Amino acid sequence: MSDLLKSIPVDWGPRFECGSAAATFTRVDPDTIEFEAPAHMALVMFTPQPGRVTALQSDRRANFLAPAGTLEIVPATAEFYASWTTPKENLLVALQPRRLKALAQEEFGRKSFELRPPRTGFIDRKALMIADMIRDELTSPEPANPVYLDSLLTVFSTHLLRHYSSAAKQPAPPHRGGLSTRSWRDVSDFIDANLMSDLRIETLARVAELSPSHFLRAFRQTVGQPPHRYILELRIKKAEQLILLTDRSLVEIAAACGFSSHSHLSSTMKRLRHTSPSELRRDPEKR
Repeated sequence: MSDLLKSIPVDWGPRFECGSAAATFTRVDPDTIEFEAPAHMALVMFTPQPGRVTALQSDRRANFLAPAGTLEIVPATAEFYASWTTPKENLLVALQPRRLKALAQEEFGRKSFELRPPRTGFIDRKALMIADMIRDELTSPEPANPVYLDSLLTVFSTHLLRHYSSAAKQPAPPHRGGLSTRSWRDVSDFIDANLMSDLRIETLARVAELSPSHFLRAFRQTVGQPPHRYILELRIKKAEQLILLTDRSLVEIAAACGFSSHSHLSSTMKRLRHTSPSELRRDPEKR
């Protein structure tokens, strides 16, 4: 289990972890939890919690109504207590301090910042919208797309810095236009050379020499689709070529194209191409 979510029971719900960030969708009965935050943490409520009790870095416990959409932030190393008396659903995001620090430097030119948690019961509808998309991906019957989740976590992290930290005292200058010709060449070459790897938005943004949020906007403007969809299409095309032109096993092909398993390749190809790897190998006309 990752240290980022070590305080959260595994059986509370599905989770995604990528080293410097993690997210879990939890659906739990009335309970109590108390911990020292191993990373910066943010909680978004999907269901209302009447009579929620919390304490952040204090012995004083606040008892309040937490409506759906409530956002709570727990800075790294802070002591946090919470209890609830009704079943609840929420998304918990955990972010390594170094990830937020790097993002603050790239977005706002700030080497240090302070997170500023909102008041109890504060509703953040934009955070709820992003949390909804993360939850949908975590609970999808298809294998979670790590590039897509990483993109959403980057957007969520940027939102926290802009609205709940000292990093954004001065807004970042707007980034206009898509990727430069050189940046697009560098990024596309890097993706082509690393399709079998677990590509991350932070990594691609560094290749393009942009901040993660600027990279996401510029990439979409240049390509017409977000990075995770572009990468998925490349992986499917490469898999099709290997299936038709080589006698490598489908398990080997799945790994070579960046799919987590043969079944992941099969389900993705079924969804996007309406055929399976084995059907394609038997009948090339199904391309």
